[in-house]
Amino acid sequence: MVRTIDELARLSGVSRATVSRVINGGSVSDKTRRRVEHIVAETGYRPNLAARTLASGRSGVVGVVMHVDPHLLFRDAYFGQLLQGMSDELVDLAAGMMLWLGNRTKEQTLDKVLSSGLVDGVIVTAHYRDDPLVDGLLASDLPTVLVGHRRHDRTASYVDVDHVHAADSVTSHLIQIGRTRIAHITGMRGTVAAEDRIVGYRRAMARAGLPCDDLMIDGDFNAPSGATGAAVLLDRHCDAIFCANDSTAMGALETIRARGLAVPGDVALAGFDDLDFAARLDPPLTTVRQGVRDQGAEAARTLFQLMADRDGTPRRVILPTELVIRQSTVGGVLRP
Repeated sequence: MVRTIDELARLSGVSRATVSRVINGGSVSDKTRRRVEHIVAETGYRPNLAARTLASGRSGVVGVVMHVDPHLLFRDAYFGQLLQGMSDELVDLAAGMMLWLGNRTKEQTLDKVLSSGLVDGVIVTAHYRDDPLVDGLLASDLPTVLVGHRRHDRTASYVDVDHVHAADSVTSHLIQIGRTRIAHITGMRGTVAAEDRIVGYRRAMARAGLPCDDLMIDGDFNAPSGATGAAVLLDRHCDAIFCANDSTAMGALETIRARGLAVPGDVALAGFDDLDFAARLDPPLTTVRQGVRDQGAEAARTLFQLMADRDGTPRRVILPTELVIRQSTVGGVLRP
C-alpha cells in the first residue's frame, strides 16, 4: 500500500505538486488526472489527514451556510437534496462539514463563520439578490462558492442553472399544447430563482403574443401559496398554471381538484425542480429537472478548485436543466 504522496508521485510519473492538485481538486489536465486517480485506486492510497492539515495549514473542514429555519431543512426536499449532494462529494474529497443554519441573524452568522478559524472555505446558498451574509463572505479572504448566481459581481464564484431559459421552455410547452390563459405562481419575490423564472415566463408569453399581467400571483415556494394562488387564478379563467416549484404545484393541484376540475383536461399544471415526489403525484407532474443533488456536489468540487488555485479567478458553473413532460400537461384533451 502506498503511504506517502511522494510514493504516489513516483508511481504516477508526475510531480508531488501535481498529485496534490489532483487529490485536492485543483487544475490539471484530464489525462494527468486520470493517470493519478488510476494509481490511487490501484494502490488503495488514503491521504493522512493530520499530516495534510499540518503541512497545508488547512483544517480539512468546509463550512456550509444555509440561512433557513432548521425545521425547513428536514421538511423541504430541495434543501435535503442539496445538502446530500454536498455531503456525498465532501466524503469523496475526504473533507468534513460544518453546517450553519438560520438560528441567528445573518450578521451574527457572518461573524461566527469568519471568526471561527475552523473552515478552509465556505459554500453558501445565495437565494436572495441582496444578502448581507453573502456580501460579507464574498468580501472576506475565505474562499466562497455560492449556490445561486451573482452574474453582476465579477468576483463571485457560483453554481446555478439558467432559470430564465428553463422557465421559458416550460411556458413554451404549455403554449405548444394549445393553452392561451397560462398563469404563473411565483416563488418568493426578491430571490434569484423566483425573479429569473418570472423573466422566462414573461419572455415566452410575449413571444407568443399572449397576455399575462393579470395571470401572475406572488407565491412562496410552498404548497399553501400554491393552493391560495390557484384559487385566485381559477377565478380568472386560466387554462394552465406554471408554478415556481413542485411544492407550489402540489398545493395548486389540491385547489384545482377541490373545484371539481380535471388536470390536465381543464387546467394543465407544471412545476420546477423535479423533486422525488413530482413523479408520484396524480397525475405525475410536468416539471423542470434541475439536478439539485448535482448542484450541491458541483459546489463542493468548485470550492476545492478555488482553494487549490488561489489565483483570484472566479469559477462560474451553469448546469443544464431538462424539461420533463408528464401527464399533468399531456394526459388529457383541453375541454371546450
